[in-house]
Amino acid sequence: MAIATSNRLLPILAGIVVLMLTFVTIKSCSNQPDDQVVMDAVPQAPVPDADTPADTIKTLTANVAAMTSEVQALRQDNTTLRNENRQLLNNRNQIEDNVTTRVKRALLSREHDQEVRQRMDSSVLSSLTARVDTLSQSLSPTLLQAKPTQGAGDIPVGLGFDGGAGAPPITGLVWIDPLDAIDDDSSAANGNSLLHQVSQSTGGALSSAREQSGNIARELETLRPVYTVPRNATLIGSTVMTALVGRVPVQGQVRDPMPFKVITGADNLTANGLTVPGVQGMVWSGTAIGDWTLSCVTGRLDSVTFVFDDGTIRTISGDDQGGQTGGANRPLGWISDQQGIPCISGERKTNAPAFLTQRMGVMAVQAAADAAAAAKTTTVVSDSGAATNNVTGDTGAFVLGKTIAGGSDEVAKWLLERQSQSFDVIFVSAGTGIAIHVDRELPIDLDLKGRKLNHAKSISPYHHTRLD
Repeated sequence: MAIATSNRLLPILAGIVVLMLTFVTIKSCSNQPDDQVVMDAVPQAPVPDADTPADTIKTLTANVAAMTSEVQALRQDNTTLRNENRQLLNNRNQIEDNVTTRVKRALLSREHDQEVRQRMDSSVLSSLTARVDTLSQSLSPTLLQAKPTQGAGDIPVGLGFDGGAGAPPITGLVWIDPLDAIDDDSSAANGNSLLHQVSQSTGGALSSAREQSGNIARELETLRPVYTVPRNATLIGSTVMTALVGRVPVQGQVRDPMPFKVITGADNLTANGLTVPGVQGMVWSGTAIGDWTLSCVTGRLDSVTFVFDDGTIRTISGDDQGGQTGGANRPLGWISDQQGIPCISGERKTNAPAFLTQRMGVMAVQAAADAAAAAKTTTVVSDSGAATNNVTGDTGAFVLGKTIAGGSDEVAKWLLERQSQSFDVIFVSAGTGIAIHVDRELPIDLDLKGRKLNHAKSISPYHHTRLD
């Protein structure tokens, strides 16, 4: 028979619980006052976003660094501005010197031209004066010889009406030939024609004056060489007056190339380090061709125009002196950019993306319409091999598909014809700086009888016309 035994842990746990309850009861019933905490000051909640001293020092350090960098940048800017001001002052002095030099050259050339004209006028006037003196000397002996031997053919003093003394009496009929009478053999032999006598005495003077005038005319027609731009010369500082529009060749050909104009700068390069003074302000014209691969424009120069100080115009074209330079229509030169690249970079202009998009859209619509129309038909092949298409589906859908397909085909043809008239170009804006390379010698001659900008004669400002 088994004897039941109790667990020994339970009494121990019960004793511990009783002791804890007793201690708590005694503690709660004790009358000891609680220690009161005395507050020295009212507590304040800290500021949520307040910076610590370390943060403040970091902020000040960053601000000082930023101010230091700004001060250094300002110093650099001031130094740059000071250098630029010095350069501008130097450029200004140089420009003033250049302008003064050009004005002096223009004044000297104008004085030289005036001296040449005065010399020519004085030479012409002196020659005419000498011819008049010669004519008067040749006429005076004839009149002196005729005066003492007054005969029947002479006109008396006072025309015979004043009864003057010394007039011999006229006893017979005297015939006097008029001035415009034709000299025949008898009158020439007798010497009765006054015109004949005058012509004999003045014939040498008139021939000499005619020869002198012919020499002056030939001198005026002669071209005077002034400037010469040698072959392979380079004119730097030129500017494009019009935009360069270079058409891209199609199948190796360019139809109707676009023209352009260039104005020459004051700087030029020739052989042996020499320059051509006065050759500036020349206007060139030529044609441009585009290169799609390199996206640039090449240009050839066909003609150039130069105007002298007196307004005389000199134009040299590519077809001038064709036999001497190896063929007509030879270009005068070509252009390059300021770095010497013979093809000037530009911007491509084309409508190919728009055309291809429209063309693809129209062809897609046409193909869809043809497919929709074909879906409404049935193809029957006979024993002989002949194929016949019959409309077995919706007739309206078939007609609509064919209509859309036909319209799309017409639109595609129109786009194709329109694209055949379009072209791609390379565009370079006006005002671009370029250099001109001369391939032919340019003789700039002064034609005294050539065309001028103004052919009006100079009128004195103090001359006033009035009625009588």
